[in-house]
Amino acid sequence: MKADLTLLYSELGLRPNCSFEELQLAYRRRISELHPSRPGAKPPSRESADLCDLIGLYTTATRFHRRYGRLPGEAPHRIGGGSPSHAGVSRTYVAYSQRASDQPPPAPARIALVLAVALLIVLFGLLALASGEWLR
Repeated sequence: MKADLTLLYSELGLRPNCSFEELQLAYRRRISELHPSRPGAKPPSRESADLCDLIGLYTTATRFHRRYGRLPGEAPHRIGGGSPSHAGVSRTYVAYSQRASDQPPPAPARIALVLAVALLIVLFGLLALASGEWLR
């Protein structure tokens, strides 16, 4: 089932192009209103179902934000032309992709490769010695 994130925005009284900080603040305020342990709260009822739905929608929105660097409903950003709040995401991606292609493999990978080649050479030497072919 696909989450209806327009319900999240309407429940919190926000627009889909709001900032992540605005979403967090509105969510925390709404949770404090709906939470059953607040002073003068009624026994669990319809509000508890609303609370669970709100938590699920907020979780979906924050996962989307972590993955794509923006909230659902906001226009996607280009790598070079994103908004200032998302510039770090694109800069990190570009820096990582350049670094990965320019540098040799890390030291443990090179050490493992050298050890594997040395082991193969020793193994072939022992096989040649055991077969006696190299003496002829």
